[in-house]
Amino acid sequence: MTKLLLIRAVLPLVAGGALLAGCTSTQPGTASPAPSASGAPTQSSSSAGGGGTQSITDPCSLLEMGDLSSYGQFNQPESKTLGGARSCKYQRKIASASDATMMIGVNVRDDASVDQVRDTGGGVADKDINGRRAKEAPDAAAVGCTLGLAVGDSSRVDVAVLLDSSSNEACQIAETVAKAAVEPRLPKG
Repeated sequence: MTKLLLIRAVLPLVAGGALLAGCTSTQPGTASPAPSASGAPTQSSSSAGGGGTQSITDPCSLLEMGDLSSYGQFNQPESKTLGGARSCKYQRKIASASDATMMIGVNVRDDASVDQVRDTGGGVADKDINGRRAKEAPDAAAVGCTLGLAVGDSSRVDVAVLLDSSSNEACQIAETVAKAAVEPRLPKG
């Protein structure tokens, strides 16, 4: 019982850090495209024809409450910016002390490629989600998993899952949610 209470107290604190597991460092300054040989600005793949995440205006549009019904009831999603990512977080409702904690997040990273998914201690594995290149990074310390989905060459969308059971189960849930709900809503290209 004490261990369960400790997990419930610590998990929300760790959750924010785990949802940011795929973060990259930032550089100061103002980003601007390099001029082409003719002096005209070039168009990057992240803004050209749906090749990047710029067309995703609301991260919560990539995952809806109904998509999570098989995992229980969830609180209304919370949308905010965390570490440079536009994020939408779903927290499962807890009715009793025996209920397992679960949080599922979608993080839109306009300036971080799928190759920049960080190893948080469990390694990084190549994945294919509905024909889209992806990287999976289990996090044993936070009992979670981040699944980064490529969107163009220089941006990605992460599906992050935190549980109070196992990283393997978190990765299975992340993959299922990504295949069924998130990936089909991503820009093609």
